[in-house]
Formats: sequence, C-alpha cells, structure tokens
Amino acid sequence: MEKWVIIWAWWAGFTAGIYAWRYALNPIIIWANEWWMINENPVVENFPWYKDPTSWFEIMQDIKKQAELYGAKYLMDTVKKVNPIDKNDFSKWYNISTNFNWEIQTKTLILAIWTKKNKLNIEWEDDFFWKWVSYCATCDGFFYKWKTTAVAWWWDTAFIEALYLSNICEKVYLIHRRDSFRAEPIRIEKAKNNDKIEFITNANIKKVYWNEKVEWVKINKKWEIIDKKIDGLFVAIWMTPNRIEWLNKYLERDEKWYIKINSCTATNLPWVFAAWDCTTWSCYFRQLITACWEWAVSAESAFKYISKN
Repeated sequence: MEKWVIIWAWWAGFTAGIYAWRYALNPIIIWANEWWMINENPVVENFPWYKDPTSWFEIMQDIKKQAELYGAKYLMDTVKKVNPIDKNDFSKWYNISTNFNWEIQTKTLILAIWTKKNKLNIEWEDDFFWKWVSYCATCDGFFYKWKTTAVAWWWDTAFIEALYLSNICEKVYLIHRRDSFRAEPIRIEKAKNNDKIEFITNANIKKVYWNEKVEWVKINKKWEIIDKKIDGLFVAIWMTPNRIEWLNKYLERDEKWYIKINSCTATNLPWVFAAWDCTTWSCYFRQLITACWEWAVSAESAFKYISKN
C-alpha cells in the first residue's frame, strides 16, 4: 500500500517528489514520457536561476537529478484505470492499473494529466494527422529547411512555432483567425519584425491539398478565398486535457474539461489533488514556473490530508 502516487512526472512531478521526501512520504511517480507544450519551445528564457536561455531538457534533467537525490521512485508507464477498492465507499483505498499490468494501491493521488493536441477539424485531417501535417515544429521543422511553411493559428504556441521555423525555412505564413493577437507581446514583436514571417489574419484554413506531401492550402479570409502554395503545415491550436477512465465520472471539470481545483489544489474528491496543465488554477497560465509552484502546494496539501487520515 502506497501513501501517495503521483501521475505524471516532468517538472511538476519531480518538484512534488522533492517536497514529498521532506514529508517522508516516499511516493511512486508514474512517469509516461508524454509530450508537453514546453517541449516545443527550443529555449526557455523566463525560468528563474538560469541567467542565460536554456533548453527545456537541461532544466528538466536538473530538477530530475535533485528528485532522484532524495530517493524518488519512478515507474515508466501509463495509467489505464483508477478504481476504488470498495465501490460503495470512495473514502478508502484506490487501485491504479497501468498499461504494463502493474497494480498499485494508494491512499492519496496527485494528478498531472498531460494535454493533447487540438486539431483543425477539417476534411481528411485524421488521414494526415502527424504525417503530412505536423503538430510540432521542433520535431519536424528540420525537414523543411529552405522551404515554405504555414503555421495555424493562435496564442503563444503559434508564435513560438513560427519564430522557430523562421530560423530554418525560407518563408513562414502565420495564419491567424483574428486581426488581434493574444500571445506574449515580446513574441508578437519578434514575429512582426521577422522578414521571413508573413501574417494572414482573420483567416481559417478551409482545406489542405496534398500528394505524398502538402502542396497548398485553401484559406478562408473574411469574404475571400485565397490559395497559398506551401511545403509543410504546422498546427498550433493549444491543448485539451486528456482523461483517466473512472475518474472522469466523478472529477468536476469546467466547460473546457480542465479539472476544477481550489487554492490548495484539492479537487471535489478529498483524496485527489491536481496541478499542472490539466487544472483551472493559475488563471490557465501554462508556464514551467507555475507547474513547479502548483506541485509544491499539492505536496503540502496531500501531506496534510494524509496526516489527518
């Protein structure tokens, strides 16, 4: 029987592991090597204690090493189910089932459910998902060196992708659904001053044409339809939290499926705490620093809950 299980790791989970050691909880961290938005940013420029722009991987490794120094236990796996031992009493122990057939019983659970990519919702998209159309510039941008690409379409993610591709590609179209932007001003300014980036605003992608690779896109721009010849398309439309079987029935969520939590990261289930990208906290401000902060609070909240029970 475990006192505490953390799902999943990365920055937030490692931070919780460090704090858990201080509380002598010795949790198991179930670590699925899933993608997170920070992975798409080639450098991190706004994390304290790093005076120079640093890769996300280097920062993660530093946090992970500290967690390991304090004896954090990791299980490289993905959770399939979380079920109560007694289905008539949700206040007792819970059983976690994983893809590799591990069965773990725990009294307390902290969630950091990863997010999944949103799609364009256009014709044939499932046919070219992760194939001819990419959802990660840092993963696939190198394949389009000196070529013409397009990025669709908003928030920080689109600007991060476009700026990164401008270092590789000859031309980058940034297709944006409005004529105003909600990204960080510094990224907007960098994009506007970049000769390789061309804005197409008040626009939506209507159709993607390909033959072995993407050839051009049909764009609905206000009252006109325009065509742009491109070699590659990158989709950047924010994220949606994933789900865990059984817990979905009982965890309270908002209209966008983010888990509702209070200022102590507690959910409506007293034994479940949540932090990171899957929650309604931090005003939906998805940053590395807020992930670590939320998990530090989660560790404290879980410790108090365990102490009382």
